[in-house]
Amino acid sequence: MKRWFLVGLVILVSAFLYAGGKQEKEQPAEKSGFEGQTIVVKLSPDMAMSGLKGVTEQFEKDYGVTVDYNEIGWDVWFPQQAQILATDEPLDVMGNGKNAWIEFPDKLTPLTDIFPEMFAEMVPELVEYSTLRGEVMGVPFLPSYQIMFYNKTLFEEAGADIPETWDEFLVTLKKLNDYNGNYNYVADWTTENFFLNFILTMQSAGVEEYNWVDGKLVFNFDDPGTVETVKFMKSLLDQDLIDPGVLVQLQQEVSSLFDQGDIAMMAMWEMYAGFLTDEQFKNTGYFAFPGREKGMTGTLDGHEYLLIPKSAENPELAAEYIKYIASYENTKARSITDKSIPVYSTQFKDQEIIDALPYLPVIDLVKKNLADQFPPITSTYELRLETAKQVHPALLGEVSIEKALAALQAFADAQEAVPQ
Repeated sequence: MKRWFLVGLVILVSAFLYAGGKQEKEQPAEKSGFEGQTIVVKLSPDMAMSGLKGVTEQFEKDYGVTVDYNEIGWDVWFPQQAQILATDEPLDVMGNGKNAWIEFPDKLTPLTDIFPEMFAEMVPELVEYSTLRGEVMGVPFLPSYQIMFYNKTLFEEAGADIPETWDEFLVTLKKLNDYNGNYNYVADWTTENFFLNFILTMQSAGVEEYNWVDGKLVFNFDDPGTVETVKFMKSLLDQDLIDPGVLVQLQQEVSSLFDQGDIAMMAMWEMYAGFLTDEQFKNTGYFAFPGREKGMTGTLDGHEYLLIPKSAENPELAAEYIKYIASYENTKARSITDKSIPVYSTQFKDQEIIDALPYLPVIDLVKKNLADQFPPITSTYELRLETAKQVHPALLGEVSIEKALAALQAFADAQEAVPQ
């Protein structure tokens, strides 16, 4: 009798807790304390991807608030975000890369004590990336790495092998080009993005982009391995293996060509798998960027974070919004739907996520050979432009590689370093 009484009591209490929990979930606005308040959110479409607007609208309903939500293309957002921070423009939540806290560390709210539980459950390396001088400056929301995509059908029909070295890459590319008469590898070497492919290839040559030596930041653009890097990139043009228009083709054009089946390989952020058609997604394989020697590879991070500027007019609601959209459930849905890398450690053991992301083994390999697209200087954007300005002419044979890299090294040496 006592046993059944206890069972009944447990059922009754469980039902009460469930009903209470359900009621709280359905009516959080009554208890949120934020009813009628507003925040302003600005971020890139990459960070937003397909579902963030819908999640934001649900947040508004759940909390009884208004979110002035803005997605801004990177061509406009990159300079605009710098202006916002420099001028203390009111903004509650900013989606940005690590350049924000490198260039404007005093303009951002440290988040270490605001999201301790969240950071404790997130991938440690992502939290480490977002840390400056012991303070976590951003909530990791869109981790991203560059890897190689390949068209399985074209590789099979052309009898092409997955290359592991630069020499093998040239052989594979020539075989593919001869098979269908196309240029089968296109990368974004435009003025702004050339730097990304340049330092990725440097890393695959075994050359670190920079080092700290006795507390001083030292770039390695004049390293012999960097000379070999440019020689390799130049050989692709000299041997007519890639389209001469590579200097003006944006990554969106590159991914479109791949999705249409017009090219067999591309170096791209892994999240672009989420933009492929279902048919092409099933026909796509992934491998690590080939190295100067077997065993070498490289990648770079395109991580984006959620930040709270010190100019925020409603930082409390901003923090609540970040907690909401960066929850385990919401980030898991992004991984499955948008093919984005998980941000919580246990998500890498979630079979639904594993099944949705076939490139995860490649990510595990390449991220150990990471180049930094936002080196610790106050002028990362200017360095990007200068890299293209100096190295493009060398690729076209207008100046010597050594002269171009010496000029780039001199420019880098003159930049203001940010102590870490």
